[in-house]
Amino acid sequence: WEKEDEGDGFMKLRIKAKILSVHEKMDVLDENDEVAYRVSRKAISVHDKTRIENAAGDEVASFHAKVPSIHNIYYVEMANGTSFTMKEELTHLRDHIDVEELGWQLRGRNVLAFDFGVFDAEDREIATAHRKLATMHGEYDIDVLDESVVDEIVALFVVITHIIALRQETATVPVNQSNN
Repeated sequence: WEKEDEGDGFMKLRIKAKILSVHEKMDVLDENDEVAYRVSRKAISVHDKTRIENAAGDEVASFHAKVPSIHNIYYVEMANGTSFTMKEELTHLRDHIDVEELGWQLRGRNVLAFDFGVFDAEDREIATAHRKLATMHGEYDIDVLDESVVDEIVALFVVITHIIALRQETATVPVNQSNN
């Protein structure tokens, strides 16, 4: 997959989720609407592992969640040997996520609404995220400002879409649901 760069120094990607639940697939498209990455998850899996492949079908990352009682923790393993964790600690008071192993931080107006930036250890913005509001299904725009970490950025953003989908699922479950 050739990375498109129109001389503006960054790459535009779009996550197009074909999902109403977190059990489906999604594509990450480039500026020409070509598949740049494909995300898939086995419907029934002990470890609930999600795979991210590039356009050639090579795995670039995978992640799985460990679900304790208060916060989900996501373990991300990159094909290049890098690994990092993301802890879901988003509240109305604290709207950022630290990715300690990479020295990165996601922060912005509303991470759960997919409106945030990713900042490196030197506090440089390396990516931005925006949700397309007019779409029925999840459609998210990503501007990658540092193409040398595009695989890590895509993995990070896929985990965030997973968190958002899980939150939306749990928000739609009736509180008084019976198990008859």
